[in-house]
Parts: sequence; structure tokens; C-alpha cells
Amino acid sequence: MEVLELNNVKGYKKKLSLRQKCFDNSITKVKDINIYTATLRILQNRNIKSYDEINNFMFPSLNNLYNPFFLADMDIAVERIIAAIKRKERIFIVGDYDTDGVTATSLMLKFFKEIGVGADFYIPKREDGYGLSLEAIKRALELNAGLIITVDNGITSLDEVEFARVAGVDIIITDHHEPQEELPAAYAVINPKRKGSNFPFRELSGAGVAFNLLMALRNKLRSTDFFNNVSQPNLKKYLDLVALGTLADIVPLIDENRICVKYGLSIDEYSCAGIESLKKVSGINGNLNSRNISFSIAPRINAAGRLYDASIVVDMLMKENESEAEEIANRLNDINNERRKLQTQIVADIERSIGYTGDAVIVASGRGWHRGVIGIAANAVSYKHSKPAIIISEMDTTSVGSGRSIGDIDLFSAIKETSGMLERFGGHRMAVGITIKNSLIDSFKEKINEIVEKKYGTISLVENYDIDCEVSLDIFSREFLNELYRLEPFGQSNSEPLFMVKHSLIKDKKMVLNKYPKFLISDNTDDIWMISFDKDMDLKIGYMYDIIFTAGMNNGYMSFSIKDAFLSKIRG
Repeated sequence: MEVLELNNVKGYKKKLSLRQKCFDNSITKVKDINIYTATLRILQNRNIKSYDEINNFMFPSLNNLYNPFFLADMDIAVERIIAAIKRKERIFIVGDYDTDGVTATSLMLKFFKEIGVGADFYIPKREDGYGLSLEAIKRALELNAGLIITVDNGITSLDEVEFARVAGVDIIITDHHEPQEELPAAYAVINPKRKGSNFPFRELSGAGVAFNLLMALRNKLRSTDFFNNVSQPNLKKYLDLVALGTLADIVPLIDENRICVKYGLSIDEYSCAGIESLKKVSGINGNLNSRNISFSIAPRINAAGRLYDASIVVDMLMKENESEAEEIANRLNDINNERRKLQTQIVADIERSIGYTGDAVIVASGRGWHRGVIGIAANAVSYKHSKPAIIISEMDTTSVGSGRSIGDIDLFSAIKETSGMLERFGGHRMAVGITIKNSLIDSFKEKINEIVEKKYGTISLVENYDIDCEVSLDIFSREFLNELYRLEPFGQSNSEPLFMVKHSLIKDKKMVLNKYPKFLISDNTDDIWMISFDKDMDLKIGYMYDIIFTAGMNNGYMSFSIKDAFLSKIRG
């Protein structure tokens, strides 16, 4: 592997790790699989090397989903739900206000509706705090619900579960966040991260855990002849919701997550009018993909929970009438525009307050920062500075914070070591939430930096590009790019392949939508137009550059996007 440190065209230092070279993209045969050489090398970069590994990755199958009964407490959870169905108990679903939480909630509601079982739901508002709340339990009691099922939350709700138990309500927790040493005393606790879990894959999303519960429940209902009189739900059609929740929650897109997302994105007819309405207001044509879910669909869903009430998203996903669903989708679009304005202001405030920082973790706090937007602001700051960021919205005595991590830094584990300073905390390795007294913010900043620096070293401000292949431009064909599509979905643990072409000449330039520059690039093997979504990218005609880019198919057309550029030592 070749490692370079170069200054890009804007003068920022970048670290480039070039893993492979590919100037001859011939077909390689791996047993019965014909595969382009570049594709094979990209898979090797991801440690996918054997025939079985390649076959399972390129051609994932629902048959490779794990037995849901491998999850601890799944058997007793299913028996309790079936008992509730037989006794006609009211079932109450408690979700969360992000995309993972609302899709998991909708999954459960759709299943119960399809089999004729009454169920209500509750999505907390952000000011109510994360997790199962006393307010949710009281609402269930008001509705005479005998069983509460949490989705995407509940694993740290010890006191709340005890309150429900004393009140005579059973709780089944389904969650994927990191458990603490003591589990809630619920009727059942389903979480792949539980100690002693036999489930082979730990990194399910909340929607993924809920889907496993529904697979197990349907399986058990089959054995009771329940479906003799009731139509059996086709769970495959719900995978679009699982894909939405999984992609939005930034969990690793490997193993079972990859299978569910792959199938969810390939569904021709979505499970609800709400998804089609969201596509319409987002300007998306054709099937959803990981990019437009992450950058268009999920932000609009999350905006409701950030600023108002995410219950409207569940309402939209449950609508069968297209015009009613579209009305809510338009509302979500308006809320998202409002969120963007707030986020821009908060990030500007943060940048003014932190200036240059040599800290391992950026911790910034301020009054008036909307607590629903600090998480996405943390993500923007973390991305810009290539280090974890925790942004705190200060209130009178106790404040709330949201953090985002990068790379291999487990921010949740670091936060856990500061738990003595915190009122509450939760999350996973890439995203965390905290509640902290104002008087302890400065001490917390010092402590979290000490922990991360000790474990990971001082975080460099140098961004690293992990480049799959240095290439010549003539390797790109429509057939090769269609094969690259089989590597989708891209995201955590399966990043979009990065290519690099060296000493390429800029032959022409034009603007797209009077906004984004597009360059005609030549390396003496081929000429290719590449767009840059960095409006300030300024490559000069007649000069040579080393260019990092991505490649794929977009609405049937070959598409190339510049990620960064470096002036070549040779100039044309």
C-alpha cells in the first residue's frame, strides 16, 4: 500500500492510502463468478476474499438471515405477545423520535394491523428525553394496555420498567443500544448486544431487532394455526422500512444488515404511500439508494423529531391514501428547511467559539442552541475537523448534549467512563446523548479528552482518504459500473469505493445548475466528465491534477463525482 501526504488544491493537508492499482480491468473468474478485476480488488480491500465470502456479498440472500430465536428472551417475548393476542389485550408500542425509531414503530403497527390485532403507539418528544418514559407508561395505563413493547429504546430504563411492573403492565424491550451492567427487570429484553447473546451479529438497528421479533412471532403463530383464518403477512414487503431505519442509524452495512437493506432498496412497490410521498418532495426518481436515504429521506424524517413531534411520521407511514400521505410529507419538507437554518446558525456559533483546537474531542456548549439540532450540528463539526464532537445545549442548571464520532473511535465507551459526571447517557459507538449539570461541563470536557487521547492518541486534523484503486480512466464501462452497484448499499463498514487517477489533464469546464462545477478530465486513455459538489472546487483548464473520485450509475447514466484534487507535479 502506498501512503502519501499531500496538500489539496485548497491548501489542506490530506493523507492518501492507495491500496491497489488497476490499469487493466479484465474479467476474472472466481469459480462460477465472472467479476471485473477492479471489483475483485475492492472486495479484497474489505477483506472479502474467498468464493463463499464473495458470493454472499455480491448475491445476498434472505435465506442467510439468522434464526431470530437465537436472540435471548425471544421465545418468552413471543409467547407473551401470543397470550396478549388470545386475551385481546391492548398492545402499546413505544418508539423513538429518530428514523430508526419511527420505522421500527411502523413495522410493529403494520404487522398487528394486518393480523387484526389492536395496537396503539407513543413517540416521545425530544424534550421528554430519550428512552422509555413515565409519560409513555401512564399513557399506556390510560388506554388499559396490558403489554408494552419498546422499539429502539428501553435498555437503560430500569426505574421506568419497575414502575410499569408495579402498575401491573408487562414490558418487552427490543433495543440495539449498548446495555449497562444491570438490565431492566422487564418481562423480556431482546438486544443482540446483551452479554451471553447467541445471536451471531451484534450490530442490528432498532428496526432490525423489531423485524427479527416479527419473524419469530409469525413463525410461532404459524405453528398455532393462527393463519387458518387470518392472512399471513409477507414480511419481505416491510424491508423498505427496515432499510430506512438501518441506513439512517449508521450501523455497519454488513452481514444481516446488508441483506435487509439490499432487499429493502430493491423493492419495486413500497409498503406505504408515505415513502413514495417522501421521494416526491425530495425530488427522487427511481428506486431509493443509500445516498438519497442518508441525505434526503432521513433528514426530512428526523427533522420532525428534532423540532416538533415525530408521531406525524408514523401517521404518514401508516397512511394508505396518497394525498393524505403527501400532505404530511410536504409538512416534513417545510420542517426540514427550518432545521437547516437553525443548524447553519449553530455551526457558525460553534466555529466562532472553538477556533483552532488541538483537543482530541471538540466539546462546545452554548445557550439558545436548539436541542433538537445539536446532534446534526455535532455531525457537521465532527466531519469538518475529522474528530469526535459533542455539542451541548445549555439550560438553566442542567443541559443536554449530543455527540458524533469518526472512524474507529468508540465514543459511547468513552462517555461511559465519565458516567459519574452525567445525569443520563445513552447511544452507541458512533452517536451518543448526555444530560449533564452546567457546573460539570468544563470538567467533563477535560475528562473526555483525557480518555480519548489516552486510548487513541491525539487526533490529527489530517483527513485520510482510503483509496481502493489507482486507475486509468479507460477501465470504466457501463457494465463495470453496473457491477459496482452490486456492492451497494454503501455506508458504515462498506464505504463507497474511492478511485484515484494521477496526472490527469483538465480539458474543459462547465457549470451544472449554475452551481456545481463539472470538468472534462483526460489521462490519455479516455476523457470523462466529472462533477464536484464542492461549489468552490476550482480546477484550471490546461493543468494536471491527481483526482480522487467515485463512480456509479445515476438514472441509467454513468456518473463520476470528484471528492478531492491535488495539483500534479507535472503541469500541462
